[in-house]
Amino acid sequence: MSNNPTSKLLTFQSLINDCQYEVVLPIIQRDYAQGREGLEELRSNFLDSLHSAVTTGEKLELDFVYGDVRKGVFKPLDGQQRLTTLFLLHWYAAIKNPSITDKENILTKFTYETRTSSREFCEELVDKGIVYDESKTISKLIVDSSWFFLSWKRDPTIQSMLTMLDAIHEKFKNENENLWEELNNISFHFIELQNFGLSDDLYIKMNARGKPLTDFENFKAKFEQYIKQNKWEDGLDLKNTFAHKIDTVWTDLFWKHRNVNSKIDDKILKFFANIAISNYAENLKIYEDKEEFLLVKKELLEKSKGKTITDEAVERERIEQRIAKLLNNPKALKPEDFNSKELFLSLKNSLNLYSNQVNSYDKIYPDVNLWNSITEKTSLFDYIVQLEKATTYKQAVLFCAQTKFLTAQNLKPLDIYKFSNWMRVIRNIVENSTIDSATTFIGAINLIFELSVGSQYIHEFLQTNKIDSRFAEKQVEEEIIKANLIKLNSQWQTQIFKIEDDSFLKGEIILLLELSSINEKFEYEKFKFLSDEFVKVFEAKDDLLRRSLLAMDHYAVWDGYTTSLEAHRYTLLHTDNEWKDAIRKKYEKFVSAITKLLTHTHQTEGDRSMKLNLVLENYVPNNDYRDVFIQYKKSLSNSYYKRFCYNENSSNLYILEKTKVVGNNYKKIKLKI
Repeated sequence: MSNNPTSKLLTFQSLINDCQYEVVLPIIQRDYAQGREGLEELRSNFLDSLHSAVTTGEKLELDFVYGDVRKGVFKPLDGQQRLTTLFLLHWYAAIKNPSITDKENILTKFTYETRTSSREFCEELVDKGIVYDESKTISKLIVDSSWFFLSWKRDPTIQSMLTMLDAIHEKFKNENENLWEELNNISFHFIELQNFGLSDDLYIKMNARGKPLTDFENFKAKFEQYIKQNKWEDGLDLKNTFAHKIDTVWTDLFWKHRNVNSKIDDKILKFFANIAISNYAENLKIYEDKEEFLLVKKELLEKSKGKTITDEAVERERIEQRIAKLLNNPKALKPEDFNSKELFLSLKNSLNLYSNQVNSYDKIYPDVNLWNSITEKTSLFDYIVQLEKATTYKQAVLFCAQTKFLTAQNLKPLDIYKFSNWMRVIRNIVENSTIDSATTFIGAINLIFELSVGSQYIHEFLQTNKIDSRFAEKQVEEEIIKANLIKLNSQWQTQIFKIEDDSFLKGEIILLLELSSINEKFEYEKFKFLSDEFVKVFEAKDDLLRRSLLAMDHYAVWDGYTTSLEAHRYTLLHTDNEWKDAIRKKYEKFVSAITKLLTHTHQTEGDRSMKLNLVLENYVPNNDYRDVFIQYKKSLSNSYYKRFCYNENSSNLYILEKTKVVGNNYKKIKLKI
């Protein structure tokens, strides 16, 4: 190849026909931008120039187009935008005049390398096209076509192409069928860098110009201006400023947690949003916005049907709406979400905390199972910034609790024992609470804030301090009881931790503690045998367990009244949630059945199956509905939802196929009384 490649004047058609090149836009090129929103004036001016060349016959010479040529394939380094617009203009000319003979030969030679959606869109556009209708926009004709995938609307290049095609149609719709030939009045200076072997790095650098800012880059630019306006960093050493650290050490933090399909900019936004919602929940203050205030007040007035709405209620609603919005859409973040120096510093402190390379707080996880909130051996930081799913309220609470603990550590090496004890207590509270809205999230965060004063020694703190928060009150009371027992000796701690970690109980063990109480004093040996036996027996919530409990007592839980059968409906408990709810509510007969069963199995040898089957073998018929379920196990296995209808002293038992009676979806059994 010559060291001084010369240029030649080509049209779009001659580039493909005369040079016999296939034009392939490389995957690393920037998105097609000339149809982008915000560039209306630029687009209009460019199309005016093209239109003038077509209608007046005056030649128009565009700037240079050059790139790498290998084996008949031209990959442009500069000029992709102009070439794409010329491709779209030629396609438009072709649909206006279907008789053009060489249109397919030319249009099919323009494609994208491996950007699947853009490549397939261009192929379908040329292959199937549309039926031209001057009265409709081109984009509508395309989007309404059977070959157009709605998911393509998310591709910025395709969206930009649709916008450009509408603009082309508006500008050229009055031109005649000679438009294809007249497009040869438009040319460009072509430089062939044959076998130049352009590197990906060079492509990236050349294509960085004019690329639209990401959501985070937009936020960052506004936030840095916001910081400057508020003089929050005046006089601060440059290396400690937000602007410097976000481009250096903090970016490195998120870069470490990237994966193939994710953008670190979106991860940063998600982290920022999580800090913001915790701040909102803790401080219950929000930026001033009169228009938003009036809008929210109007919404509340409509819901209240004339009741008085205070300004405090409006502000609270604004806070809750903001929390919900940021949790589900971190890209909605704006500088005003950190509208005080205190909040700004809380963000910086959190970033400094997790980016500290000595302690690697971003990689830590407690020595305790957090169950559904995260996968075992995965850091909470990873879960908070991962993009596959939105952060849940419970995950956000756990992350806030972790951050509170680490802040109190003050960048000292992690004390895993203290950290795990803290996260264990918080885990138990989070797992056994309803945290599924901004309202409940605020309650949880305020409890965390109150407890965090003692995060470094949580059990001692619970023993000696009154907790004012009413959120998760019963679970907090349980944690206080356990903290006092743990204080007694290591045996209590070992057994409590062991039973708490059970995948069914998940931290809620108050029933077992109460069952081990004698004369209002908790007995360790009784707790140990009851809790160990419970974990074994309740390993599966199967029909063997249900029948064994029935052998002990009438544990069935009332579930309503079925009018059509004139009978009460009961459940023998189907899902884990139903079992947990029954344990939590401590139904008398249910607790009685559990106590008797655990005492019985504790006194017999063998595995779970042997122990429970022995219970059934020793069962003495009572001449009531229980006899059917205990003596004929298929009667229960045929009831998927474990529901039945029965009246005391009645001779009729109705075993339901579903949760309620619908038609004849039940089996009637005559009892021997």
